[in-house]
Amino acid sequence: MKKLNKQLPIIASLLIAIVILHSLFVDYSVQFPDFISTESSESTAESMKPKVVSENGVLNRISYLESFLIELESRELPVDTEQEETKENIKRVLVGQKLVLGLSLFYLLLTFSTAVSYAFRAWFHKSLANVFYPVSFVVLAPKVFYQLNLILQQEVLAYFYFVYLIITYGISVIAYRMILKNKELAEGFQSLQFSSSLEEEGRSPSNTKTGSIFGPIFHVVFIILIGILIGNLIYIPLFLLQKHYVTEFSYFIFFLLGLLSLFYIFNYKKVGGEENSSNWINLAVSFAYLQFRFLRNSFFAVFSTILIVLFVTFLFSLLLFNIDLIQNHLGLFGKATEF
Repeated sequence: MKKLNKQLPIIASLLIAIVILHSLFVDYSVQFPDFISTESSESTAESMKPKVVSENGVLNRISYLESFLIELESRELPVDTEQEETKENIKRVLVGQKLVLGLSLFYLLLTFSTAVSYAFRAWFHKSLANVFYPVSFVVLAPKVFYQLNLILQQEVLAYFYFVYLIITYGISVIAYRMILKNKELAEGFQSLQFSSSLEEEGRSPSNTKTGSIFGPIFHVVFIILIGILIGNLIYIPLFLLQKHYVTEFSYFIFFLLGLLSLFYIFNYKKVGGEENSSNWINLAVSFAYLQFRFLRNSFFAVFSTILIVLFVTFLFSLLLFNIDLIQNHLGLFGKATEF
């Protein structure tokens, strides 16, 4: 029984991953009546109730919108303002759906990272759990509500999915409480904490000798030339690419992000992997650590941005308050205009 309890976080991650995969293909929404009737019959009252309906998931919606947009652009129709506005609206909706797909895939990878970091006792597994499980509770709650309403609508399949969601929710709560109450220190892959300093090892020391005055001038000229080359050969083509080929540019950016992620994963494996573990385990933990670093840096960036916005808002408010105080109470602006 104790062995099963220790495996609950891994089981919870697997169950939640199945829920995420299901939501990629099937989604639910609340459908409200199109009109309000003043009749008081029983059938009319029943038709006025909001209903939960199943619809295509985000993958099917993206496929449908892309095919519809291609068909709309392929037709030779007269130039019409409403048609162009329709295309722009569809493109905005398509971008939003792709963003939802990206977040869903990131959440799906987070289930893997949470399970891997817990299974191999990585030192950062509690930090991932503190993000993963609260988010999962928020995500699962409306799904339980939808299935409960579908049960009231006499949907047979909703009974099975409702039981599955309740089991998943319960196991997730127990697993999260077990992780929080576990006071044992996870000491696996401790070297990843010092990955930044370990990356510096093995590099030759920089030359600190002072040279002639032409050295800094050469460096400045070299930096200017490199900047010109980068601007003309990289920045300008990238700008034209994202302006005229939005879809291709998006794929190119994701390809570069994938290459960068692979570089970091193999780098973390090299500097922070354990000799007693296999290469696959080191790669899996390195991937989990990359996602942990991404979440930590994202939270730090959001928190810093909020602080900066609040600070700037406070400064402007203080400035406006001082101007109002000087103008209305001291009358300095009015006296200055008399001269």
